Amino acid sequence: MKKAILLMTMILFVSGTITLNAYAASQSVNVSYKTYGSANGRSNGKTNGVWHYLRNGKYGYLKITSKTGAGKTYASLYRSVVGPDKKFGTVRTSKGSHKFSGKLNKTSGSYYLICYGGKSSVTIHIKVKLHD
Repeated sequence: MKKAILLMTMILFVSGTITLNAYAASQSVNVSYKTYGSANGRSNGKTNGVWHYLRNGKYGYLKITSKTGAGKTYASLYRSVVGPDKKFGTVRTSKGSHKFSGKLNKTSGSYYLICYGGKSSVTIHIKVKLHD
C-alpha cells in the first residue's frame, strides 16, 4: 500500500514537472514605444532587461494578439552572446502567428526582442506571446 501511494505521488510529481517545463518556454510580452517625428522608435528587450527562455533545436514563434498604432512594425529575435549578438530573424508584427527564420542554437534565458517601425509621431502597443 505504501509503495503504491509513493509510486502515485512520484507519477503526479513528474507529470507536474513535465507540464511546468512545457509552459516555461512561452511568455507573454507587452511592447510599447513612441516613434516621434522620425518614425524610428523602438523597444529593445536587452536594454530594458526583458529576457526570454527558449530551447535549443527549435524555432522561435511570435503570436501577435493585438497591435495599435499606425504603420508597419517588426520584431527581431536575438540571443545575447560575447561579441555581436546572434540574430534569429525578423518578422512583421501583424496579427497572427509568425515564425523566426533561424533555428535556436542554445537552451538559454538570454533571448530578447527588438521591436521597431511605425509611422511618425505615434505610440505603438503590441501584445505578443513568444514561444518555441
